[in-house]
Amino acid sequence: MTAPSMHASAEQAKPAKTITFKVDDESITTTEKDLTPNQILNLAGVDPASAYLVEVKGRHQESYEGRGDTPIRVHAGDTFVSVSTGPTPTS
Repeated sequence: MTAPSMHASAEQAKPAKTITFKVDDESITTTEKDLTPNQILNLAGVDPASAYLVEVKGRHQESYEGRGDTPIRVHAGDTFVSVSTGPTPTS
């Protein structure tokens, strides 16, 4: 008689880790480690057809314009902004 595998049951019982990051100063929570810029925009309620994502790291900014389907690793505390590609409305 063999002992049941402890490894499999421990992995199944492990809850998914939540990751909280910001898009346009709004907190977004996910359990996915890898997301595309378009998925991040969708989670933030922004239409990827009219905006692209920029990651802000201190003074450095990483633009994902034209790379909306490229998976990126998301970390807790990451900060992103959406940039509209449409015409600027006038009042």
